[in-house]
Amino acid sequence: MNETTLKIFNRTLHIKKQWKITFLATWIGGMLAHAYRFFNFLPSWDSMYNFAGTGATYSSGRCFLEFFSKISSKYDMPWVNGALSLLYISLASILLVELFELQECASCVLLALLIVSFPTVTASFAFMFTADGYMMAFLMAVLGIYLTWRYRYGIFPGIICIGLSIGTYQAYISVMLCILLIMFARDLLIKQKDFKSFFRNNWKYIPLLLGGFIFYKIASTLINAYYHITLTAYQGIGQLHILSLWEYRQAFRNVYNELSHLLSFNEALNVYWYGYANRLVFALLLLCTVYLILKNKLYRQPLACLTGILCIICLPLTVCFLFFVSSDVWYHTLMEMGACFIYLLLLCYLEHGCVKTRFEKIIKSIGIVVLCYLSFYNIRNANICYNEMNLSYEKSYSIASNVLDRIEDLDEFPEISKVAIIGTYHTYSSNIGGTVPYIIGVDQDNFLNLDFHYFAMWNYCFGIQLDQASSEEIAAIKQTEEYQKLDSYPSKNCIAVIHDIIVIKLPEE
Repeated sequence: MNETTLKIFNRTLHIKKQWKITFLATWIGGMLAHAYRFFNFLPSWDSMYNFAGTGATYSSGRCFLEFFSKISSKYDMPWVNGALSLLYISLASILLVELFELQECASCVLLALLIVSFPTVTASFAFMFTADGYMMAFLMAVLGIYLTWRYRYGIFPGIICIGLSIGTYQAYISVMLCILLIMFARDLLIKQKDFKSFFRNNWKYIPLLLGGFIFYKIASTLINAYYHITLTAYQGIGQLHILSLWEYRQAFRNVYNELSHLLSFNEALNVYWYGYANRLVFALLLLCTVYLILKNKLYRQPLACLTGILCIICLPLTVCFLFFVSSDVWYHTLMEMGACFIYLLLLCYLEHGCVKTRFEKIIKSIGIVVLCYLSFYNIRNANICYNEMNLSYEKSYSIASNVLDRIEDLDEFPEISKVAIIGTYHTYSSNIGGTVPYIIGVDQDNFLNLDFHYFAMWNYCFGIQLDQASSEEIAAIKQTEEYQKLDSYPSKNCIAVIHDIIVIKLPEE
């Protein structure tokens, strides 16, 4: 059967075959990619002190993040957070199937696999304590556009959804913009709508985005005023402004560098097939765009044609749109979900634009093979990432345990329980390369980057609470002759009591 009928409160819901396929593909692909993470304890440097929290919320402009994250409780529970995340991703994928009007089973499966295995999702699961909140932001972004597209008065609940998404994780604004750009390109280049009818049907998305941002801004301002919270300077959150001409030039360069790194265009990384596959995606997008313009004689409607081309050009720029509103922002994998929609644009081209001639079928076959490979690569890469996280945890636990043993062996312990950890100790293993692309939150080195990571790990993993020396006390200790005579860890002479503080000297300061 193509549809399943479900009655809810005297209303009939027709569950399409495409929905069921997308839902199942999301869960199957999600488990293949992320089961290692869901069923293992793999902390990172952030999660080490967020076992019972959601990280930065109100002060980072994420006024709704804590609410959505607490649906799964306030604790970092990999399976519960992961299952909720897969649920949100599967629902968002179903809505995208509807928005992009995908009918073929292969397209539905590929859309689900490309999304659930994308590096941004893997990076989100590296910070599992807040992953379900971020995936809810993704769902709200898609739902806001879907409601506006599907229902006559859907813009009103759509505005609320957009505001909730921005207030949960601002980076998902790029997802909203990328979805709209794909829909616009489809209308102009595939459906061949004239510019007048295109504008009449799509102008509503302007008040949708503006209304959503205003709702978010009002809610964030009121909540922060009530709790007396000031926005931090992190990622330029409090410093959005119109850039200078030089800054705009730098923004374009930053977008290119960021996408080159994410998609492995860098010369140092282009030995990987992943980079070649991504190059082929861009080549197919260019080929399909030119082919559709010539095939459908879209040049006869220059305004519509140029607008469609502009949508295609703006798609990669939109992935890193924050570069164009803040000169202080720096992008990482958590913020780059919009890049996945470059693949989804090609998927729309393959289903809607390449269906008749032999040439079109050849292009479609090549495109499907490339997208299948990228899905496979990202699933495999996710498992490599979690393997590295496991290695990092084992190293971190071993170091924290060894340092704690040395503290407990001192005659002055436990009468003296204030500790100063000075420096950083790295534990890179040979013959283990990093992941391509690099995914934030993943590193085979130990995650004890700063002194408070040791105290957090001793507290949560060993149940031992020690007092942390202040920065002033550490500065005074470093000036002493006793400290200068200490060797660096793991030497036996790396620990001493100075100024009634237990001091551990690590190699790098």
